[in-house]
Amino acid sequence: MPIGLRSHAVRVFFFVLLISSSLLAQQSVSVSNAQELQQLFSQPVESLEVVLKPGEYRLTPKAMVDPTCGNCQDPQTPVHVTVGLHLRGKFIKLIGPADRSAIIHTNAGYGLFIDGCGRVEIENLSITGGVRDTAGAATDAAIVVKHSNTLIRNNKIYDNIGDSAIVSKVIVGIMGIAGREGSKMVIRGNEVVRNSWDGIALYRDAEAVIEDNVVDGVDKATGQKVGGGRGVAIGVTWNGKATVRRNLVKRYWKGIGLFVDADGVVQQNIVEDIVTWGIQLWDADKGKPSGKIERNVIYNAGACGAAITLASNEGDPGYFTNNILTKTAQNPRYDAPDYYCYQCALALHAVPKNFRIEGNLFYNNRRASDELPDYDMPKEAFEKAIEALLKAFSAIPHFQLSDFLRDFHKQ
Repeated sequence: MPIGLRSHAVRVFFFVLLISSSLLAQQSVSVSNAQELQQLFSQPVESLEVVLKPGEYRLTPKAMVDPTCGNCQDPQTPVHVTVGLHLRGKFIKLIGPADRSAIIHTNAGYGLFIDGCGRVEIENLSITGGVRDTAGAATDAAIVVKHSNTLIRNNKIYDNIGDSAIVSKVIVGIMGIAGREGSKMVIRGNEVVRNSWDGIALYRDAEAVIEDNVVDGVDKATGQKVGGGRGVAIGVTWNGKATVRRNLVKRYWKGIGLFVDADGVVQQNIVEDIVTWGIQLWDADKGKPSGKIERNVIYNAGACGAAITLASNEGDPGYFTNNILTKTAQNPRYDAPDYYCYQCALALHAVPKNFRIEGNLFYNNRRASDELPDYDMPKEAFEKAIEALLKAFSAIPHFQLSDFLRDFHKQ
């Protein structure tokens, strides 16, 4: 096993060992309204399992100052935010019915703020109704995790949009999940749908296993009224670390990105119906990211399918292998490379000598000009070459929602 993959395998094992088993809560309580829920967490708790009954939970937000900033140039920048439910303690489990009929309306920028916790599980909840904070530096999200070990599993995180006037003014919206400094997370089997900024974002000193999720922007960041799909569906930036595997990413402004000094394994994802680029590895002119990008599908992208911009020859930059890219670079609006990338299937802006590119399959991609590379193969050869992957992907339940599988998989 390559060293890069081995390190990620160790990380995955660590996360599973750390938080995937059920928490042994000393106290278990059941709640049926928002007042009870917020009262339970008005102070830090030692060990508590909270079971939410079916129903609507409309939280009353509280103002606070986050002493650090997740995505500022200076992380020591304090930020004024609002918080729906502030979770602090050693062991916390927040669980709803299996059908996710416990619906939390956060009414806040930081919907569920998991802050300095030993272990937390968030499971079977529906989380919606975020309100964008007026501070542009606020990393608003339905779930914000900071200095905590957290499992986020089988939740529906949806329609966290915010007021269009505020979002338009501050540019950023409300994310689905934000991993902040000191967070170690497993994000598994969630629906992250129609939120007004990144679906899942990791910032400084955040680590996560992100697998088997559906991240769907729905609105594709189009129209004058602010809606879903703005930002990056799954983004890892600064020195964040992630394993991103078997996710269905669709109808977003941008797909999956590794930025600055990020370290990521990106495997077996379907990225489709994207306004601009599908997958990007970008050093931002200052970093040394590493991306092990393999066996992904990029289908129907407005700008380039994938873009590699990595000037440094130091360390292990990763590889781009055995991916499928089809129907990319479709929108002539992005033909100028100053927009996003060279307008072709695989845009190679800066590639270290030790970054491997091999085994990728291309079909029916567009180029802005004849000077750009054409990797496309004939239709019959392409369809034959992708048969094994189609068979494997068709066995993954949430991939049944994929346009790519619908269009190419012959039963």
